Amino acid sequence: MANKDLTSKWKALHKNPVLRDKLPSYIKDSWERSIQCRIDPGMRENPYIVQGQDLIKAQKTSQFLIEVALPVMKNLYEFVAGTGFVVTLADANLCVLKVIGDSESQAWAEQARLVEGSLWSENLVGTNAGGLAFDLARPVSVIGHEHFCLFSHVSASSSAPIIHQGRIIGGLAMVAPFERVSNHTLGMVVASVKHIESIMVLKRNTQYTQLLIDSISEGVMAVDTNGTITYLNQAAARTFGLTEDLGSGRNVYDVLGNYPDNHNFINTITQGRHVVDETHIINLGHTSIKCNITCNPLNTPDPSGQGTVVLIRESQRMNRLVRNWIGMEAKMTFDDIIGSNDKFQKVIHTAQSASASVSNVLLLGESGTGKDIIAQAMHNASSRSRSPFLAINCAAIPRELIASELFGYEEGAFTGAKKGGNIGKFELADQGTLFLDEIGDMPLDLQASLLRVIEEKNVLRLGGNKLIPVDVRIVTATNKDLEAEMNRGRFRRDLYYRLGVIRIHIPPLRERPEDISLLTKELSGQICDRCNKPRMTIAPEVLKAFLAYEWPGNVREMQNVLEGAVQMAQGTEISLDLIRDHFSPTVKELAVDAEHTNDIAWVEKQMIVQYLKKYQQNKTRTAQALGISRQTLYRRLQEYGL
Repeated sequence: MANKDLTSKWKALHKNPVLRDKLPSYIKDSWERSIQCRIDPGMRENPYIVQGQDLIKAQKTSQFLIEVALPVMKNLYEFVAGTGFVVTLADANLCVLKVIGDSESQAWAEQARLVEGSLWSENLVGTNAGGLAFDLARPVSVIGHEHFCLFSHVSASSSAPIIHQGRIIGGLAMVAPFERVSNHTLGMVVASVKHIESIMVLKRNTQYTQLLIDSISEGVMAVDTNGTITYLNQAAARTFGLTEDLGSGRNVYDVLGNYPDNHNFINTITQGRHVVDETHIINLGHTSIKCNITCNPLNTPDPSGQGTVVLIRESQRMNRLVRNWIGMEAKMTFDDIIGSNDKFQKVIHTAQSASASVSNVLLLGESGTGKDIIAQAMHNASSRSRSPFLAINCAAIPRELIASELFGYEEGAFTGAKKGGNIGKFELADQGTLFLDEIGDMPLDLQASLLRVIEEKNVLRLGGNKLIPVDVRIVTATNKDLEAEMNRGRFRRDLYYRLGVIRIHIPPLRERPEDISLLTKELSGQICDRCNKPRMTIAPEVLKAFLAYEWPGNVREMQNVLEGAVQMAQGTEISLDLIRDHFSPTVKELAVDAEHTNDIAWVEKQMIVQYLKKYQQNKTRTAQALGISRQTLYRRLQEYGL
């Protein structure tokens, strides 16, 4: 059909609305909308062009669409090259992002301003294939006189929307002079769009999977049977000091270096066997790292796809997990320890000095004297404070389980062993502190194993054959007389000397009478805070009873007595009635004996002295701690000659 005939048909449709009834319904409806939008049908070129920075911004916004679609567009154009067609890509706003064609077809397209940046929405340029495809959400062809505007009526176009994640993100079109129209054009466009959409889904899924894997804090690496790295996530790359691009595709020996330490690691990950939580030392040349690895073989029908996926956990990070997630951390510091007794203060100074040492420490003292608190404080004052603090009570664990708790075990080590084995406390405490409470109750045969770990600084899991290096500071505690235990053959003397490089004897509470009033006040306050109760005053007769009592359970016993009293108290005072049942008749009589009223004054005086010492003679803070006014405090200071 000649251009003159097309123009005549086009003009007739504009002059006689009745003729539009012969158009496809979707074309007719589009014309009606175009008329309602008051679009000038006589436009000889598209006046709506986005240029400069606005075009660059539009292309940048649709960068993912362009990256996926451009290779498909080029492939499509190869089939129609030399036929006068151009292939165009538009964004969600029907702004043309890319135009592909030869010099002749592009020159023709430019006459109608079908160029990068041109806008083709129906409400701007009337009926056209791109606008209709978007409105109908399906592929559409618009031929010659079916176009609403003059500049398009001698062309034929086929367009299909590109749909991703349920919404139209762009459109692909083939456009040519009318005489070049083909029945196959729309099918080619549809096939290309389906290809683009499938690639986008695949790429998005791949990117999403990559993001998920990179969000994993552990390193993930895949190697083939030859030791070539086929995949490396960000965490694994950081572990090895690489970028992902520099690691993938290289042999693991080239990446890590052919150091003797690395041979065992590389052999393990290339053997194609299942491994759970094996500890390895990896030498990177400038430094060495300790890590736990888990290997899962990849068994695929294609031999080239076989290999191993390796999960890598750095020991330092595992230490943080132990500390933060499992909650095995030291919470107490030396500032939390209460007491100004000279003998007790000497203990604290010794413990503070020992904190800076790498030597093992043995804490000796009766039950309830606070050995565990001093162990925590030493850890927090040491260079290992950011590493785990693990405590294990040797008397509380069944004899047959202590070894597995301390040293861990491999899968199948014994009946009931967990699949994959289990990491022991020594490994979990690596770089940190292991507190072995009630060490005097450890079975004799396990004492030999503990001695070996201390001397050799490595652990052998039960059922395993591989020595695992550990760097652990050991603090032990006991309420037993280890000298007597050694004489009876129940405790190894060589272990005693290894554990007790520094020995600290903590005095019982009965040898710290001046600390009793301070402890009573502080502990009752802490208990009230924990129980969401207002802080309570201590009746004088309660303090007298506490002073007269010998406290066989030491500070722990006092804490339990006060907690019971706080829970049962109806008012704001801890009275003798609340604790009466805990003491012997003699102590109760002393507490209420009127002849001993001066003892109350002595107690009050001691409390004032202790709080002044604690708050460095600050009268305001001392009065607040005692629950009295400053005026009352000054009056007491005069009365007691302080």
